[in-house]
Amino acid sequence: MLKKSSKGFITFCLALILVILPNFALAAFNPGRLISDEEFTDSGSMTVNDVQNFLVRRGGTLGTRLIEDFNKVSKPVSEAIAEIAKLYNINPKVILVTLQKESSMLTYPSPSQKLLDYAMGYGCPDSGGCSSKAAGFYRQMDFATWQFRQYLNYPSQYTYKIGSTYTFTDLNGSKQTTVTIENQATAGLYNYTPHVYNGNFNFSNLYNTWFAKIYPDGSLVRVGKIQAVWFIQNGERRVIQSRSAFVTRFGDYSKILPISQEALENYPRGADIKLPNYSLVRTPDMSIYLLSGDEKRLIKSQDVFRNLGFNPEEVVDVSFEDAAPYLDGVQISNTSAYPAGALIQVKGSGIVWIEQGVWYPILDKAILKSRFPNRKPSITITQQELSQYEKGEALKLRDGELVRVKGDAGIYVISNGLRRGIPSRELFKQFGYNMKNVLVVNQRVAELHPRGDNLNNVNL
Repeated sequence: MLKKSSKGFITFCLALILVILPNFALAAFNPGRLISDEEFTDSGSMTVNDVQNFLVRRGGTLGTRLIEDFNKVSKPVSEAIAEIAKLYNINPKVILVTLQKESSMLTYPSPSQKLLDYAMGYGCPDSGGCSSKAAGFYRQMDFATWQFRQYLNYPSQYTYKIGSTYTFTDLNGSKQTTVTIENQATAGLYNYTPHVYNGNFNFSNLYNTWFAKIYPDGSLVRVGKIQAVWFIQNGERRVIQSRSAFVTRFGDYSKILPISQEALENYPRGADIKLPNYSLVRTPDMSIYLLSGDEKRLIKSQDVFRNLGFNPEEVVDVSFEDAAPYLDGVQISNTSAYPAGALIQVKGSGIVWIEQGVWYPILDKAILKSRFPNRKPSITITQQELSQYEKGEALKLRDGELVRVKGDAGIYVISNGLRRGIPSRELFKQFGYNMKNVLVVNQRVAELHPRGDNLNNVNL
């Protein structure tokens, strides 16, 4: 068995792979946890087509190159990477990043045969010289990925182990870094390349630059100025198919953030958002639902439909497939008060939201602006009339909202109900946020949203 130490003759390639990185990737570098075990072994993270498109976008020759496997069968590099990843249950993204880290292979315009023969740096120790037994492009990818699997399966047989602390010295001896290894995938990467800088720093930054899910849940993003708008939710991207769907659910186009096509494709595609909020839809079994956010609420009967004053001309026929992404919400009956929800002005008090017979306090004008940017109270009632309804929890800010707390200079973004700090002006700009969209809230509203991790944590 050949054991990989590090670069040997390909040390010179390091200069070629320095990437100008966003500050959030640099700030988030954790030498003790380079990648999670789950992500390291996600062999199905990319299809053959995904790998092929990624190689083409990198601009090197791998997108058009054919490679022979051990059986002398010629195939595209993308197919070889996908099959090796599946064979050893290693993420194909790890193979792609290692190719770039070791030899700049994904972007190199005209790699020599020697560079191809040792593209993963396997069998090329720091002491110099590369083993002839490891030569060959397909062999390099197969042997290196096999080695990654050995590190996972037999951790006690290798130098670097979980929970232990080591001091690493860079190749030029100018920097020493003490690292406590937190997981097995990270231990394997140090066993493969026993350096922090001149090695695993580059792995981490390349991986995060190419593949990290950076934008928090609740973000509205768009590639270019005229492309479709996407909603980031639960780690997926959902395209918003119409202006009416956007306006009724999100309201404000100024909150759309710029994103690259590559960054967008890091998010698996979720269900499209096709219909306006509070649409009435009818499925093929003749069931009628009211859509509210991510829920569909069944209207129990035609009598209920008529009694509550719904307009049959507003009902849209949809397929079961269109209705499937919506969760089943509380059914609508004759006793449902304000099934589509309503902003209500309470005399001598503030504005509340009533929906399905429950009233929800609105503690600040910022929440009103966030949740209902295009609506005004439609009805005025007394405090006594309000008491007829059940009281719910105070409404929170919409996910994706930017906020500043009175008396606090920090700016936060709301994601999954959490208040996540944006630690620098540079990071704020890199995400494409706009100060005009920052809402100032009081401490009471802030406390509705517990503190989450700062946005410079790219492992979302």
